[in-house]
Amino acid sequence: MSAFNYEALDASGKRKKGLIEAQDEREAKEKLREIGLMVISVSQKSRIASKQNLKGEKLMAFTMQLSQLVSAGVPLYESLNAIEMQCRHEPYHRIILGLCEKIKGGISLSQAMASYPESFNKLYCSMITAGEAVGGVHIVLEKLSLLLSRQMKLKGEITTAMVYPMILASFSFLIIIMLLGFVVPSIEGIFSERKLNGFTQFVLNVSHFFRDYWWLYIPVTIASVALLVYKLRRPEGRVWMEGFSLKVPLIRTLVVQTAVARFCRTMGTLQQGGLPLIDSLRISREVMRNSVMEEEVKKAEENIIEGSSLGVELQRAPHFPSMVAQMLIVGEESGGSIAMLNRIADMYESDVEKTLNRVMALAQPLILIVMGTIIGGVMLAILLPLTDVSSLAL
Repeated sequence: MSAFNYEALDASGKRKKGLIEAQDEREAKEKLREIGLMVISVSQKSRIASKQNLKGEKLMAFTMQLSQLVSAGVPLYESLNAIEMQCRHEPYHRIILGLCEKIKGGISLSQAMASYPESFNKLYCSMITAGEAVGGVHIVLEKLSLLLSRQMKLKGEITTAMVYPMILASFSFLIIIMLLGFVVPSIEGIFSERKLNGFTQFVLNVSHFFRDYWWLYIPVTIASVALLVYKLRRPEGRVWMEGFSLKVPLIRTLVVQTAVARFCRTMGTLQQGGLPLIDSLRISREVMRNSVMEEEVKKAEENIIEGSSLGVELQRAPHFPSMVAQMLIVGEESGGSIAMLNRIADMYESDVEKTLNRVMALAQPLILIVMGTIIGGVMLAILLPLTDVSSLAL
């Protein structure tokens, strides 16, 4: 189906504008006439913009609302229609309206959601499909809302932990620019008739380069950053970056903990929703966001198909902690693998928070030390000629 913008008059002669989904313009006009509107104009809407998709907190809120309505016994179409009426002025209104139209046309909820892959990913649609198969869509929606809530919490913790060091680093960089671009040049005249030591002369030369050759290093810097971003967005660049992150000591711990928490939380939710093990693995590895560890899970899939177990296979994976594999083996032997997956996810989500606090605690003094060293060096270069202690020059 396509979306159409329309302008029409209602029974009282009031002009109305809105959005309607239909196969073509003719069907759109027929639908508008059926609801008592006199059509003025109908035009096809362009493709969905990124801001019109259901993501993050919006998707979580939609899932929770739908879960509460369906659990209360409200039929699916009426539930979606109630949500659609509340969000008519929201950017993602088109998505909800499209779901209503498709459900009304006899399509299942999972098929309707699969039409909007930018809003409902494979994990979401697979969970809904599993819920429809066993007649427990309301249960699956509750689990999805809980999963999305925990994912948002984890993402929020990572973002919050990185905000302060980024602000501190940006402020430090700004101070260095002010020193080299404005402070040093303003007092350079004091040294015009003095024989300067090597260190002071070096700082003045850096200041001159900073002011005189901005037309050279600014474009070069911008081009270098753009090239780096372009390379890292390509598949081979992404693989290299994610592999490199697994070699840096403290960053490696954070990456592994985050990937394991996402993998186990998703696996536990999918298995609890009734999805087969192999399908759960294929979906769960896509949320890890590290291609190296995703490849390890992919290799495990092949051996599991031949009769092996998840715990045994992850024991052979170099980047998965041995404790995760041992706990899964115990869970599989006792018949409680789902509960064990959720327990591992709880444990590693807690570890991610602790590691983030540790990274932030180390980043702040490191940035301050670098900033203090540079500022102190510039101040020392200025003070040395004023005190006539050039013998202290480095």
